[in-house]
Amino acid sequence: MKKLTWPAMIAALSVIIVGTWGSSVTVSAADAQMRIVTAGAAKAAGIEKSKVVASGNTINIEIVEDESKSSAKTATKKGEVAGISYDKLVMANVDEAVNVRDSASEDGKLIGKFFKECGGEIIEKGNGWTKVKTGDLTGWIKNDFLLFGDDAVKLAEKVVEKTATCTTDCLRVRKSADPDGTVLDLLAEGDRIGVLGEEGEWTKVEFSDGQEGYVSSEYVTIADSLGSGKTMESIKAEEEAVKKEKEKAEAAAKKAEVEAGRTTETTKTNTGAVAAEVSDQVLLAALIQAEGGNQPYEGQVSVGTVVMNRLKSGRYGSSIASVIYAKGQFGPAGSGQVAQIAAAGPKASCLQAASDAISGVSYIGGATHFRNIRSGYTGIVIGSHVFW
Repeated sequence: MKKLTWPAMIAALSVIIVGTWGSSVTVSAADAQMRIVTAGAAKAAGIEKSKVVASGNTINIEIVEDESKSSAKTATKKGEVAGISYDKLVMANVDEAVNVRDSASEDGKLIGKFFKECGGEIIEKGNGWTKVKTGDLTGWIKNDFLLFGDDAVKLAEKVVEKTATCTTDCLRVRKSADPDGTVLDLLAEGDRIGVLGEEGEWTKVEFSDGQEGYVSSEYVTIADSLGSGKTMESIKAEEEAVKKEKEKAEAAAKKAEVEAGRTTETTKTNTGAVAAEVSDQVLLAALIQAEGGNQPYEGQVSVGTVVMNRLKSGRYGSSIASVIYAKGQFGPAGSGQVAQIAAAGPKASCLQAASDAISGVSYIGGATHFRNIRSGYTGIVIGSHVFW
């Protein structure tokens, strides 16, 4: 109960009526003398329940806090979620995000964002603002965009999830709960990933795109987790990373389009197989790798087909080796590069391309020559080579 006398009000420039939970209304002394303080003023102050009685020189004001709002600001039960006690818990009450500032003012420096359904720990409560620690971010947020007490607990228990944090330098995420399972991805120390369940010595996890995998439980710690705010630095870094990935994808798509545009529509034919030893296949694969290891598969086969077409013509040699090592024909053969690749072992795609060429596969008909497309020759274009 608060009592204000008329002399006190008249002597003061204004009268401030303060509720027991911090709501206030200011009226001039003259206005208070003329109109008393009506229930309308109490309503303007945001007072849900009040009793205003004027008697003689005294105004008796009784302000009663709305119990429904009081319980929303204070947790009525004890406990914790994601390591934060209920009485210290705060949750974002926004559709997208709210600004986090370095001081309890709209003029404070913007230092981060607190996102929808994210949680944090109350550090300090101020007048209309709360200092919150959320992830690596600590700063002030307007109370209008926050949930406290039972409301915060209710939302937190709805959105909390289990996450696994990697505790080793490099952890393989496998397709199955098997040490020999296909590797889907790698986690670095400190990386977090959603947990779907635990199966013996394995933890079933979920990528952001919904794909499932498994990690060894020995190298992760599992805990409840709430989403957290982010500093402006980390937000900018993520935006830059996304931008670079987009640019990289666009460049790759453009390159693929250019490569596709270079390739003439080809027809796969068979010009007849040639008898050959394993050593011939390895030698041909080594030449293919030296001349076209970075070319599309059809281009690799076509390099081999040029050798086979020359052999069949009888004008360049009587064996695969003699055609490859014919004087002045294939630079990598004369430089020793082909021999080196053959000794080390050609890559699988080139060995397969050599096998197809020897069996008679052709995408270039009877062509016996090829050059880089910049040479100006005309013919069948595959990748960066033109065959004629």
